[in-house]
Amino acid sequence: MKREYQEVMDMIQMPKDCEARILAALEENKKRLPRRVGRMLLTAAVIFAMLTSAVALSSQLREYIFGAAGPFAPYVRPAESRVVTEGGYELRVDSVIADHYLIVGYVEIRDLEGNRLQEGIDIWAHFDQTGPDNPGISSSVFGGEIIRCEADGKSALAAVMEWGGQSVGDPNMTLRIVKPMECKIPVTLEYVPIQTIDLSGLDTGGVLPPLDRLELSPLGINAVTQYKEDASFENTRDHDKLRGALTVHFKDGSTRVSVRDSLGGSFRLATGSWLFMDPYNLVQPEDVEPLDVEQIVGISCQDWYLPIENGAAGPLR
Repeated sequence: MKREYQEVMDMIQMPKDCEARILAALEENKKRLPRRVGRMLLTAAVIFAMLTSAVALSSQLREYIFGAAGPFAPYVRPAESRVVTEGGYELRVDSVIADHYLIVGYVEIRDLEGNRLQEGIDIWAHFDQTGPDNPGISSSVFGGEIIRCEADGKSALAAVMEWGGQSVGDPNMTLRIVKPMECKIPVTLEYVPIQTIDLSGLDTGGVLPPLDRLELSPLGINAVTQYKEDASFENTRDHDKLRGALTVHFKDGSTRVSVRDSLGGSFRLATGSWLFMDPYNLVQPEDVEPLDVEQIVGISCQDWYLPIENGAAGPLR
């Protein structure tokens, strides 16, 4: 938690006395405070960073971003976005919560010609990013809507989501919106902290398909298979072992179960994806919680268990 806080501090110039008090509280949090309190302190630092930045979004709409992100508010990051004007609208991506397989973007929309904006309007959008060479057929789930609107109908905040597909972790991408207007917004995003564990040498013993890596973030866990050139339905049936809810095991003996799961990608290159942030709720419910990746000691799904220790995984049980 302290490391994540320092990443936020690197973005801003907070008064030294204020920073010292928050750092002391985070240090004390290790000893006696519940994780949720530490996350609240980190959220406060993030809000301070974004409310004091020189950008156009109104303070009321920006504050609502953190309300919509709920327990994931500490992981909201500002985005570098071009301002695009199309169809009488001005649009820019204000901020994001993202790992390599889930992106939630918060988009500022201004109506330059009237007051056509209102809450609940659907936003059809897709984050266009460069994928690996020859991944075969890939797929993702995406959607969005206006989640907050100023009373005059001239300014609004939209949330857009994409989950799945294939990624090489390139933060430079384009948000393509096709409804209610058509435009392309170049954007550079910042990912949440991601731990990558190499699984290319893991002996899966036929229990799981040959795996390339495991990616763990506060948003979820993704298991990526090794690329298989001659893949077909018949010789990739073991991909099904990556389906279903995932249980995460922590050092203190507690467990958490994923709120969403998916097997995506293609026969050649598949990804088992388990989320702890709900992609279908653009305003996050309070009963979800980010993963404390550093405390994970194992994951299990169906009839297999994979222990994790010191940045390595295995053997498979």
